[in-house]
Amino acid sequence: MKVKEKIDKLRKQRGWSKSRLARELGISATSVYNWYNERNCSPSRETLEDICLVFGVSIAEFYTNVETDNLSEKEISLLELFRKIPDTKKDNALAMLKMLIE
Repeated sequence: MKVKEKIDKLRKQRGWSKSRLARELGISATSVYNWYNERNCSPSRETLEDICLVFGVSIAEFYTNVETDNLSEKEISLLELFRKIPDTKKDNALAMLKMLIE
């Protein structure tokens, strides 16, 4: 899901208009409308962090649809192990995991 689509989904879940989102973020409504009306206009990284804050989601949840508060112990262990893998081997580890589910 694209950034704009994710923002829209979160906004609509709250029943907020684009103007209301702008007020909650402390930015102009024009800025929010530009995200939808202009091809290459997207919120800045700082604004995305603010968006996550007002919607009560982490950056990880925003980009992955994973609710980090609801991870099981095994999922947390898997993430901890993945972080220990050298960067040069992480692609191999992901490929192996994908093979397990196919």
